Parts: sequence; C-alpha cells; structure tokens
Amino acid sequence: MKITTIIVRVLLGALMLFASISYFFNLGEQPEPTGDMATVMGGFMATKYLFPLIKTVELLAGLMLVSGKFVKLGAIILLPVSVNIFLIHAFIAPADLPIAAFVLFANLFLIYANWDSYKEIVKP
Repeated sequence: MKITTIIVRVLLGALMLFASISYFFNLGEQPEPTGDMATVMGGFMATKYLFPLIKTVELLAGLMLVSGKFVKLGAIILLPVSVNIFLIHAFIAPADLPIAAFVLFANLFLIYANWDSYKEIVKP
C-alpha cells in the first residue's frame, strides 16, 4: 500500500505541475474548445481571476504532492479542483474523461490512504 501511495502521489502531483506550468508559461499549442466547452472556457476566461486561481492551486498542490511535504494538505486543497475537472469532462467534454477520472480517483485514494489524519476534522 505504501508503494502504491507513493506512485499515485507522484503521478498526480506531476500531472498537476505539468498542467499548471504549461498554463503559466504557454507551453505547447492548446486546442481550441468547441461547443459547450467553448462556452465554459469563455466563462472561465471572462472572470479574469478564476483560471489563474485554479492553476495556482494546482501548482501548489502539485508541489506538495511531488515533494512529499504537506501531502495531506495538498490532497484536501486539490479535492474541489479534481471534482470540478471530473464533472466538466463527464458532462461537457467526455473525450478526456479517463484523465479526469484518474485525477479524481487518485485524489480520493490519497485522502483514503491518509484517512486517520482527517478523522478529527470530520468528527461531529
């Protein structure tokens, strides 16, 4: 279980780092969204703050996961982002659903693996 946790943690962290760094430094060509995804992305871009905020959270969480420091905090702050990624791809752009499912389930796995640390915050 420990080796699986390390592998999942590093893969998820690397994916989040790659996604955020490629956004901030404009690495590679991004395909133009079409249909409903274009509407959603247009809304994200129109707010002027939402996409940079999301990518900053991804960057910080990715650094936490890859470095192995503050893994429990990184997994918790990444949870709303990963749920949103999954839901957007489930309902609007199902072509990338396997990657989105990996992000969500890897995040949930990391939370499950560290569940003893979270028991205090969910205690009534």
